[in-house]
Amino acid sequence: MLVAYGPGGRPIVAEETPLELLQRWSREHALSCPNCRGVVHVRGGPEKRTQLHFAHQRGECAWSTEAESVRHIRGKSVLANWLRKQFPQAVVTLEKRLPEPNRIADIFVRHEHGTCWAVEFQCAPLDIDEWRHRHTAYRNAQILDIWIIGNNRREKQEAFIEAIIASAREILFLDPLLEPPRAWLRWPVSREMLQLWPQDTALRPFFEGWVGRLGFGASLTDQLNSIRLGEQGALMHSARAILLERTRLLEAMKVAPSVVEALLLSYLEHSVSEEAVHTVMLPLLRAYQRDPDLLRRFNFGRGSLDQPPRAEDSLRVQRAIDWLHTLAKQGYGVTRLQELSQELPFVGPYAAFARYYEMLLALSSSTSP
Repeated sequence: MLVAYGPGGRPIVAEETPLELLQRWSREHALSCPNCRGVVHVRGGPEKRTQLHFAHQRGECAWSTEAESVRHIRGKSVLANWLRKQFPQAVVTLEKRLPEPNRIADIFVRHEHGTCWAVEFQCAPLDIDEWRHRHTAYRNAQILDIWIIGNNRREKQEAFIEAIIASAREILFLDPLLEPPRAWLRWPVSREMLQLWPQDTALRPFFEGWVGRLGFGASLTDQLNSIRLGEQGALMHSARAILLERTRLLEAMKVAPSVVEALLLSYLEHSVSEEAVHTVMLPLLRAYQRDPDLLRRFNFGRGSLDQPPRAEDSLRVQRAIDWLHTLAKQGYGVTRLQELSQELPFVGPYAAFARYYEMLLALSSSTSP
């Protein structure tokens, strides 16, 4: 445990009290368990290279149902600090005993507006019926329970993990022993959503084929401090937020009757620089919108003996090719332009624009000066 009562019955957090003082109180048997009031002793510390904590003599406390691992002790401390940084106005308490639902929460958060959270860091196997009992008890007490799982259980196909994902639609795994602590954010996705996600981009999360009976899943790996809890207790990560927004845009673009410039700009915002958008993408898009059929007519005419390309089409295509050659002098050579073409969504009417772009690049490459 990380909290004990010191002299005078005052609560003491192990990490927040000088080690020398804790050791003296421990020798004097002046430290007690906040639950059973039995004597506890200080354990760990820098010399032993383990998290500083308090412990009973074996089997002393009726509330102590299992031995705590180093991962579990360290994780509670890491999570408490993570929450305090995010919610400086809230009261964040380690190992809070709650009369209702008659449990000790690993970390208890009382927000200034009165909302209460119990954050549980689970490193040991947990029976599904026991998880449901705890989950229901917290909710009946009007406490939002947030479950974070030790990374030692990340590859385990356990029913309680599946139940958490089904309830919260997401789950966080944590390795608190790394410095800085590392986390894995996992959530279920549909096959249709996977098909909409962009390929070969830094925004694409790692695909996982299992999230219990729920089907497909996605996972993002990052430092814990890159992940936050929202007002409603939902896990937030910038890459996930961008990805979900791009997916929403793709769904709108897929059914759009024509190319909408504002939708395309919003979609490209996080993957293409503003300079590339204004130097390359927008001029091409506006040329395409003026005459979407130009390159098809030009290519069809070139390949047919009785339908030579129209002079005006040839002139306009040549001007476009000359413009692409000019872009090369600004740092947008063929390779860079091809990379940019990969960022275009290949859905709905936007697929035709992507083909237009690729066709023009092919013509440009075949007529390079």
